[in-house]
Amino acid sequence: MIWAFIIFFLATFAMGVIGAPQWGLFVLLFLFLAYLFIFYYYPVLFGKNADKIKQYLRKSKIPNYHFIYQLLYSNEAEAEKTLNRIKQKTARNHANVMLLTKQKKYKEAKEHLSKMKDNKDKSYYGAVISLHEGNQNSYNSYKEQIKDTVYLSWLEAEELVLEGYKNEAIAILDEQIKHLRGLKLLSAVHYRDSMTQDE
Repeated sequence: MIWAFIIFFLATFAMGVIGAPQWGLFVLLFLFLAYLFIFYYYPVLFGKNADKIKQYLRKSKIPNYHFIYQLLYSNEAEAEKTLNRIKQKTARNHANVMLLTKQKKYKEAKEHLSKMKDNKDKSYYGAVISLHEGNQNSYNSYKEQIKDTVYLSWLEAEELVLEGYKNEAIAILDEQIKHLRGLKLLSAVHYRDSMTQDE
């Protein structure tokens, strides 16, 4: 990745030396930003192939992405190590909520949840924790704040699993997987796989 910045710097320097028109610099900048978007964000936002997204996360040097891979496909001890490398406080706090919820350490997860800003992720994880703790009022309160239909369908699937209707939950995910992209696709595939492995 460092080579991309070096090439960009050398190209802009060369354009300055030869007196290239200003629009040429804008074109170069646009191409460079497009490359960065495709390299960093396209797979996790718009990728359609779950295996390719998984491999991208596995090879990624970005701690947030590598943490998600380890949490889903590696082991929790490695995920904890990577979590400590996440510099941004908000992202690290979010990662803690994800890890502790997966470990079913709901009390600790709620401590980190209380530090999160109000958004769909906080509402979703708050609902998941409340559901597993059997706190229906809190669950309903969090669920009402969620507008994202994907998150709502995941909660519906989780309710069905807890009620013993795993096949119905899998059917929801199967239908959903046809239309999802990026990390949501990977999460849905992993969630579905975890259900079938428990059988």
